[in-house]
Amino acid sequence: MSKITIEIDEKYRESLDLLKQVIPDAKWEEIKEDADMVWALIDSFMAFIQEQASNHAHEHDGGGCCGGGWEWHEHKHEHKEGGCGCSH
Repeated sequence: MSKITIEIDEKYRESLDLLKQVIPDAKWEEIKEDADMVWALIDSFMAFIQEQASNHAHEHDGGGCCGGGWEWHEHKHEHKEGGCGCSH
């Protein structure tokens, strides 16, 4: 495990304290330590990124918004209701 030192700017202190009260740990208990909250935020953000990537890959699968299958190409995403609106 890597050790990282993080200094919390005062403008984020109130937000971090609030998050510790509303986001439970893996055992559904209140998070007490700043470090545990940072780990929970990282885990939550990574889960969000993976979900977004999975949803996007699914849109590209089987004739989705960019044609058949996942294509490695540069394209602009203009996310709109009803699809991602990819343009090549």
